[in-house]
Amino acid sequence: MTNTQEAVTVPPKLTVIETTADQVPPIPDAEKARKYLDSEGRYAEGAIHASAGHYQQLVLHVSGPRAGEFYFYCDDWRVRRDPNVDRFPPSSGVWAPFHWLKVAEILHWTIDSHHNVAERPFLTVEEGNAFAREVAPLAEALLLNLQRVPGTDAYDWSAEAASAGMDIQAACSRHKHAPKGRRRELVNMAEAVSVFPQLVQDRWATLDDAALDEEAEHLNRCGLHHNPAIGEALGIDPNAHRDSLVGTRAWLYEHRRKAAAGRPTMSAADWHAAHPALVTADTTNAELETIPEQAAAAAAVEGIVLLSNTKYTAQDRREELRKQVLAELETYGAARAAAEAAVKKNRSAVYARLYRAFSWEERYEGKPAVSDTDLGKLAHISRQAVGKLREQLDETATDEESLSA
Repeated sequence: MTNTQEAVTVPPKLTVIETTADQVPPIPDAEKARKYLDSEGRYAEGAIHASAGHYQQLVLHVSGPRAGEFYFYCDDWRVRRDPNVDRFPPSSGVWAPFHWLKVAEILHWTIDSHHNVAERPFLTVEEGNAFAREVAPLAEALLLNLQRVPGTDAYDWSAEAASAGMDIQAACSRHKHAPKGRRRELVNMAEAVSVFPQLVQDRWATLDDAALDEEAEHLNRCGLHHNPAIGEALGIDPNAHRDSLVGTRAWLYEHRRKAAAGRPTMSAADWHAAHPALVTADTTNAELETIPEQAAAAAAVEGIVLLSNTKYTAQDRREELRKQVLAELETYGAARAAAEAAVKKNRSAVYARLYRAFSWEERYEGKPAVSDTDLGKLAHISRQAVGKLREQLDETATDEESLSA
């Protein structure tokens, strides 16, 4: 069930953490690196210095146990990295704003520092700490302008937060660009709806989380291009570079929450799993057509708003149950085959031993060595069945004697 209560996710307060000298590697030796490059790779000592790259970064913890921490950070360029193993800070948080949907737990910006960059040579730890303090107001603006995604512990972007992130990126370049503030090409979803209410679709109010996330992604990437009236109303070019609707996920989740009017929401798939009588493996195609209405009515009695309640949801449930039946058929079929094989094997063993007992000499007065009653008890078959087997054996022996006479 989706939580209808507002999450207590509040953007954390920014704290600039001072990096100490023991937390950073030494600055690569520019002379050794140049000597390696000038000697076309024959000077091995300088190889690692030459390949240090842009190893200095600014790191911001958005959430998690260190939420709000902002600091200067250096990869240890002396340690060879396995490209298949993620490093710290994680690649999911690298600042590459080609779209604005998810906010990583840890964000990081690469500082354009290098021994070959005259405008910004590698920073000492003191210079790195000073740079973090200089950029801190932008990081604080980013945090304060993040939007909560209702019912989750996640954040979404706003145009203001994303613009602050872009300003941090600009500050990290070798050219040290000044902040530009709010980018016109980034439009908050709430702004778009206010000038173009036709953007809102009724179905959004009853989509489950997965479907709502897909819708948010589509709006995020294509909302302005597919609805040029938004740009016209706001006075922006809908085809501008990096233009995007921002905060789509937070807005959609809030829209769904308001539409539920305080009632709990639940995905239709989860609801059907909790109410197994409505859809079974034997439900017909005709019955599937009426399932959404029946489910909605039953859920309404319980005070629940069903999400993604469609014929296809019920059809998926039926398919899942039919797969269970087929899986059970396979299990029982294998067990039956094994049981029949065991029966066949044991039947042959029982008959072989009965025939041996039949061949034993009579005890006295024409009575068999072991009575049919006793043999039946031992073989777990009736006395009559034992007698019939004995008769068949006698008849076979008589027939063979007649043929040999």
